[in-house]
Parts: sequence; C-alpha cells; structure tokens
Amino acid sequence: MDRGYNVTLVAPGNFTANSELYRSIPQIIVGESVGTSIIHDQELLKKFLNEESNANLISKLFDPKLYTKFYKIYKRVAEEINIDLFICDAGMNSACFDLAWQLEKPVIGFASTSTFFSAPPYKSDPLHGCHVTMENESFYDRFKCAIISPFKPLWTLMSLESELNKQRVNLGVEPYWDPRSRMNNILFLVDTFFGFELPAPTLPLQQEIGPILPDTFPNLTPELDSFLNIHPRTMYFALGTNVFTTPQNIAILLKSCLELINQNIIDGVIWATVKTNITELMSFSNTDFPISNILNNNFPHFHITKFAPQFAILSHENTKVFLSHGGASSSHESIYTATPTLVLPIMGDQFGNAEKLEVAGMALKLSKFNLTVDDIVLKIKRLLSEESFKKNAERLSFVAKLNSKRKYRAADLIEMVMNTVKYDGIKDENGNLRTNNNVLLRDWITANKRMGFIKGNYIDVYGTFIILFLALICGFGYISFIVITFLYKHYKYRNSNSKSKKN
Repeated sequence: MDRGYNVTLVAPGNFTANSELYRSIPQIIVGESVGTSIIHDQELLKKFLNEESNANLISKLFDPKLYTKFYKIYKRVAEEINIDLFICDAGMNSACFDLAWQLEKPVIGFASTSTFFSAPPYKSDPLHGCHVTMENESFYDRFKCAIISPFKPLWTLMSLESELNKQRVNLGVEPYWDPRSRMNNILFLVDTFFGFELPAPTLPLQQEIGPILPDTFPNLTPELDSFLNIHPRTMYFALGTNVFTTPQNIAILLKSCLELINQNIIDGVIWATVKTNITELMSFSNTDFPISNILNNNFPHFHITKFAPQFAILSHENTKVFLSHGGASSSHESIYTATPTLVLPIMGDQFGNAEKLEVAGMALKLSKFNLTVDDIVLKIKRLLSEESFKKNAERLSFVAKLNSKRKYRAADLIEMVMNTVKYDGIKDENGNLRTNNNVLLRDWITANKRMGFIKGNYIDVYGTFIILFLALICGFGYISFIVITFLYKHYKYRNSNSKSKKN
C-alpha cells in the first residue's frame, strides 16, 4: 500500500478498524472472528484441542461446504473492486486459489510454515508421529516417517477433495485431486527463517520472508509497567488467541507458578487468560489454591489480564521466561526478544514449533497429556539457571532481527509478479489483463517440475545406469565363469593325460 497499490483485506473478524497500524487498509468482513467461521463445531474443537490429534479429527473440524460460500463471496468482491492479484492464505482456502485460476488472475500464497511444501526425508511433522528432523533417528523411524506416515492422512484428504470437487463442478471450476499440484506454479511467501526453521532444500517459488513483524507494537499499560518494574524475575504466561487447554491443565500450570514463587525461582507472573474458561477453573479453588484471589488480581505476585501487549512484555528486561503454546507469531517474538521459552503445544504447527525451538537450544517443551508440577518447575529452573538457553536465544535474536527486514523483499516479489503479468498477460475485451497461471512464472519453475516425476528425478537415467551396470557385472561374471570352466576342464584334461603317460 505504501508503494501506491490499492489493497483490500477479505477475512472473518474485524482486523483493521480497531488497529492503529493497519486502520488505513479497507476490510470486507465475511464472518465472525478468527477460528469460528471455518471451525463449525465448537464441541469438536474442544475435543481436538484437548485430545490426541489425527488427520481424521482435523478434517472434521472444517466444513467443506464453506468452499461454495467463500468462492461466491470472493467472486463478488473480485467483480466489485476489479482485483488484479490475489494473495491467499494456504490454510483450508482452496476457494481463493481456484477463483484466481478461474478468473485468470495472478495469485500468491502465504503460510507460516514450510513443512507443508517439503516432502520427506527433508522434513517431517510431529502431527504424524515423527520429529521435525530425523537426523538422529533409527532406520525404522526414518523408514516409517519417509514411507508410511505420509500416507496416513491420504484417505482423509481424498474424501475431503472428493467433496470439494463436487462443489467445484457445480461452480464451473475444473476439479483436481492433488492439492499441491498448483503450488508448483504459484509463488509462496513463507513467514519463517532458517535458524528457527530447520535447513532444507527449497524451490525458487517458495520464498522464506519471515519473521514478519510490525515496525511498532502496543506499549505496556501503566499497570503492567509498574508490575514488571517491581518484579525483576517475571514469567509471562499466554496460550495465544485461538487455543485453550483443559481447566485441569490450567490448574496445574497455576500451581506450578505458585511453587516457583514459593521457591523464589521467579517473583512474578503475568497471565493473559484470553480463551481460558474462568468459570470451569473456579471449581479448583480452595484454601491451598486461591484461584479466586489470583483471577481477581488480589494475589500480589500475579497480574491477570484478558489480553496483553505481548511483544512489549517480552521486550522488558524483567521478563525472564515465556510459557507459551508455541504459535508461529509467539515463537518469532520470543526469538526476536531473546526470551527463553517453555512450550506447551496444543494443536497444528505448534508441536513442530516446540521441537524447532528446543533443537535451537532456547526452549524446553511440555506435553498437554502429561503435565506435572514437578516437571514444570524443573524445566523453568533449567531455563533460568543454564546459561546456554539465554545465549542461544540471543544468537537467534540477531538472526531474526536481520531477517525481519525481508518483508520488504516480500513486497518486491509481489511487485515482480505484477510486472510479469504486464508482459505475459493478455487483455480481454474490457481491457483487463488475463494470465495463464500454468506458465506465468515459468522462469522461476525448476526444470524437473516440467519434466515429470520420472525424468525430473532422473529415474530413467539412473535406472538405465543400474541396468547397464548390472548387465556389465552379469556379463563379466558369465565370461569369468566360462573362462574358469574352460581352464578347469583344460587343467583336468592335462592332468588326466599326464597320469596316463606315467602308467
């Protein structure tokens, strides 16, 4: 927008009107707040957040019938404001990508993790029972994660695509089965960076441009500023804006906070409650565990708030440790501010993020299925007492601060696509540029993607080499066998003749 382009946000919830940073960006609101328009069953969501994740359960969270609803909304908006380029979130947003291709308009995707674009053996995911890196795993685990695990969600995905294809046909959109097929022709901007992200081969059309952070952040409230100034060893506790855990887990976490304060390991806790069910939590209150006092801000070493200026809290010198769910933004902010982190992943990419932070040496992780006060206290002690956690956090912070400038690179890439359309696009009868997304960024697409799976991976070449090599070995073996047989027979004949002459 600073470069003279007209930008419109189409999304559920009200992002821009109440924002000091992005108020100038017009928004078309198409549903309720984040997380509620796509996830249609709140009871199922609660089950998903509190139980073991699997592909079948994840698929049930999303109503595939919303495809038609959002396709029609996007199409109406595109006609009203004459969209020249789509920027689509990669998560459950097939309608956005399909409409761009249908209207022959350029499209750019964005995501918060590159795991989705990278196949094993380079990357794997804890959601599939694997680790983010298989470097030190056994042959069995590497075989399972490279060959077996990728097929686990296949049937679920096929069922989902089957439903989407029915709706595509009704809307006049060409059906397809491979949701990753079009990604080979689309520029994807990924909000991550090496250091946090584990190194792996990437394609030219997959550009890492994170961490994307604002230039300014909300300041501390007077109450928070005062609390932090008188508590030099504060822990900040927040589980993000879209997830929650069981009241039992929250009670264990709060008991751990009290124990850490009693042991003088920390002297203050700031807790952003956000989606925590306070009513359910109150049932755990008793004389030994004064939850009501904590929630009413009557406990001197706790500061409770519904929402908090997270970056400002993490930036304060008295915030020594962060108890987080491990969301992408929270992970980036903890790295940027060099804050050692204890991660309690709840869903999605948070499990992978927790492992990445742990591999980077600035965090430890918890399990939502096996929370204990002793484990939490022990890990907070380690995070605060072992110098390596803070040192690794500071090392990554330097990398994050340099990479945070890449949002300007992202804007450059978007402009490059717009400029390419000027030369590769064709004007229709109304003077609007139309483009073929299959060939739009052909200069960015590696040759192996155009050559197909067999030629692109040189399977035909290597296969021929192996056949020739085996044929050569077999031929050499056969000739050797003939020669040895001949020599043996010749030797046996000569030996027989020698014996006959002696006789």
